[in-house]
Amino acid sequence: MIAPVRLPWQRPRFTPPGGPRPARLGFIALLETPKIDAALDAAREACSGQGSDPAASAAWDSLEIDVRARAADGGRLGDILAGRAGMTLAQLSEAAQHDIARATRYVTISATHPDPAALHILQAALGCARALADEGDLIAWLDVSTARWWLPDEITALAPQRRFELDEHIQIVVEAAERRPGHGHVVRSRGLDKLARPDVAARAPRRDAALLSEVVRDLARLLAEGVLIEPGDKLTVRDLPPLTVVAVGPDTLAPALAASAPVFELRDVRPDGGPDDGCPALIAALKPRPRLKVLR
Repeated sequence: MIAPVRLPWQRPRFTPPGGPRPARLGFIALLETPKIDAALDAAREACSGQGSDPAASAAWDSLEIDVRARAADGGRLGDILAGRAGMTLAQLSEAAQHDIARATRYVTISATHPDPAALHILQAALGCARALADEGDLIAWLDVSTARWWLPDEITALAPQRRFELDEHIQIVVEAAERRPGHGHVVRSRGLDKLARPDVAARAPRRDAALLSEVVRDLARLLAEGVLIEPGDKLTVRDLPPLTVVAVGPDTLAPALAASAPVFELRDVRPDGGPDDGCPALIAALKPRPRLKVLR
């Protein structure tokens, strides 16, 4: 049995009633055995043991949990593994890849719910992962939104009473190729849809892309903590030039409706107050300044 999660992940910058877009969770647990009732009972008990907060106690009921047979899922798991999850799977050990390839059963854990002030439902889903690992039922756990794989020993190494850590739930990646010539390499977050926020992106030439990672991470952290931003808002990050965001589609090539855009792209602010086409001023400000050397 797992210990109750007694530290609710409250979002310190959340302002009720929150934003209009929902939070969307999606996880897949590859199984050793389809008999997981004991693990689910333990996870449910952990949720009900989170004190007197009714939202915490009700979190389990917000999850949709389905046990599926790989051979009868209509190719659903195969389609997921053919995407980004397949690329990240290739980074695991050969033994882990073999175990995942031979798994015949899996569980999907999902939820769609209003913008939350506290992450009880996310914690309930992760409690399911811990229970499956503790019971010896888990081969691997996939966070669909980030395409990150967790092996059982990594799950059990996480303290049940840990605080929210951004890097556990959100990833910052630099895309290896340009979406089109001259577009720039995209530096972006993945996973903020779990927290009812769009992901954040910025574009730069390949040699400069890594410079943008910390700025993207800083903004992703603010959004994870509950901050709401809209296209056209003026953003100030440390002592850097003013920035704004525009709503774009998943490939960052085309504009999108702000209310449903999967990505907000960081742009410089033009002198007239509108968004620039990219963020060259930001990149210039992030570059290390050369040091003068006195020659005698």
